Amino acid sequence: MPEIKCKLCNCDDVSVIYKGPIKTGLLDGYTHKDYEVYQCGKCETIWNEAYKDVADDFYESEEYRKRIEGDSEIATYHKKHDSEVLDKLNMTGTAIFRDKIVADIGCAAGSFLEFLHGVAKTIIAVEPSKKYRDYLTSIWEGGIYSYASDALPYWGNKVDVVTSFDVIEHVEDVQRFADEIYELCAPGGRCIIGTPTDYPVLRKMLGREFDKFIFQVQHPWVLSEKSFFALFKNAGFRNITIKKRQKYGLGNLLAWLNERKPRGDIKYDFISETIDAAYKAEMGKYNAEYLVLYAEK
Repeated sequence: MPEIKCKLCNCDDVSVIYKGPIKTGLLDGYTHKDYEVYQCGKCETIWNEAYKDVADDFYESEEYRKRIEGDSEIATYHKKHDSEVLDKLNMTGTAIFRDKIVADIGCAAGSFLEFLHGVAKTIIAVEPSKKYRDYLTSIWEGGIYSYASDALPYWGNKVDVVTSFDVIEHVEDVQRFADEIYELCAPGGRCIIGTPTDYPVLRKMLGREFDKFIFQVQHPWVLSEKSFFALFKNAGFRNITIKKRQKYGLGNLLAWLNERKPRGDIKYDFISETIDAAYKAEMGKYNAEYLVLYAEK
């Protein structure tokens, strides 16, 4: 095999940790061809290059949402994602938004921003999907852009809070992504960025069955704590902290073990809210499914 260097830290300690079909989007959708998935032994970043087979307008068109949710309708998005707003507010808090200029990168149809609209001074929506941008334009006046780079000429060094959840793992140039967030932030501005991990417990328990699910065409990256931190430090941010969160409950783990396939956040009558909360809290200390980065400019 030709020498492969880490795409982030340029280390040559790189291993192929998986080769086979990977997820295409929908819960039961997998590629018909095999892909190699790499991991750096130094910064622990995981990546694949399946994105090279994705159409250039994958995110601008309706194809991405159709793949992951079945259709791209606004109502479908809200039905699925409105319930996630409280979880995001638990990550961000609420006080940081009042009377502030707030940008959300990868905001889709704006569930999170709609809840902030009456609190923030100014809302900036960044979303590549034209359908969702058209919808956002119809419900409020404000800055609505395809990409952060499009917002920079108007909002560079002016944004008090930048949020972005479940986006950085989709981006080909993750360092540039971090750099653009830094360039948007006002002096003293903050960013809160969330991304999924490699689900270490499920990978350990299910092995190859889970690998083909967690590695995805639309996710070139699975960042580690080390690489996540380094990206934003390299961009110029300070006071960087990363917190672990467990998004899915115990029912999700049991469903995977029982059915050996994805079922979402399953609830069982015998799992009380107390038990589920304790499970999430303990997993969040050690082997959580989600990383949230907090940083200041």
